[in-house]
Amino acid sequence: MQLQLCIGEQLRKRKELLYNLGAISSYGSMLTFFWHGVEMLLAKEYPESTLFVYAALTFFTIVVMAPYKWDEKWMRIKTSVGMLVFGDSPAIYLFCCIAYR
Repeated sequence: MQLQLCIGEQLRKRKELLYNLGAISSYGSMLTFFWHGVEMLLAKEYPESTLFVYAALTFFTIVVMAPYKWDEKWMRIKTSVGMLVFGDSPAIYLFCCIAYR
């Protein structure tokens, strides 16, 4: 019980740090996804349809959710980066689908 109180108190004190770590992780995953598309483009590989659908749906989700908390600086940055990365990724996959069929 004492351990749970201690952990809960530390989480409350450090919630901004935890949010920033989560945001960095989110940027990392976005860039990893984008880099995968670039590698497929360079290797002239045909992508699976699930990759294209996932990237397109994620882009749609980011665009639709953009107005929420748009007034907060970090949400604008995160949303803009997400739109850029997940807007380019389906375009890359679509190009690979057309060019390398």
